[in-house]
Amino acid sequence: MLDRLLRIFGWRLLMITGDPCVLDRWLWLRKRLRRGPLRTFDAGSGNGGFSIYAAEAGNDVTSASFSVEEQQSARRRAATLGVNGVDFRVIDLREIEAHRAELGAFDQIVCLETIEHVNDDEGLVSSLAGMLAAGGRLLLSAPNDAHRPLYTEEREPSPVEDGSHVRYGYSPDRLAQIAAAAGLEILDQGFISGVIAQRLTDVMRRLTERIGVTGAWLAVLPLRPLVLLDGPVSRLLHYPYLSVALCAVKPAVPAGAEGQGA
Repeated sequence: MLDRLLRIFGWRLLMITGDPCVLDRWLWLRKRLRRGPLRTFDAGSGNGGFSIYAAEAGNDVTSASFSVEEQQSARRRAATLGVNGVDFRVIDLREIEAHRAELGAFDQIVCLETIEHVNDDEGLVSSLAGMLAAGGRLLLSAPNDAHRPLYTEEREPSPVEDGSHVRYGYSPDRLAQIAAAAGLEILDQGFISGVIAQRLTDVMRRLTERIGVTGAWLAVLPLRPLVLLDGPVSRLLHYPYLSVALCAVKPAVPAGAEGQGA
């Protein structure tokens, strides 16, 4: 069904077929992702939607996921859309160091809602920073440690790396600290997905248990325009956002190297 709809509506359909918060991440991403012939690495690419979007923006994209099934589906979706600018690879990000030489340097790296799945989050961000060319950008998001649990979400997840979360979230300061420790300079920080998007996600998850993912998506779809009120309502209610995000750049001159002579 999704492939048929893709032929009709194009890549934008991928931004509304997951939970309602996926669209919020894309709205954040599109303001920061640089367009044109740049090398982009999508670290933890999920359904491939952001990789396909970056390719549509003119980027030469390498898409990484540990899931063979996800990458096969994403490759098929790209072919359905006639998008040829994505190299879909099966890569476990916990082993990214073993792939760095073959992958080369990137102008920008997208890593959305991924580091909370791995125990060595600092090591992963450090490796991604090392993959950036001078002046390259890391676009990073992760759960907000102040958010209220979504339906089925645990406040104290297991540390076992089985594909689910190993930590509940991050404060803005903690996320910035991890990026800074990797040698990156923070350009901007923000929040993603307020109370309405979170409530719709809860509804969709509950309905999925009862009527399946397709039926749940169709049931929630007419309500999704309500997210236009997400910002004002979240601020009015002082409701914590679901995710924290930042855009950071790799300095052309490494920190501490200024003024060093030969």
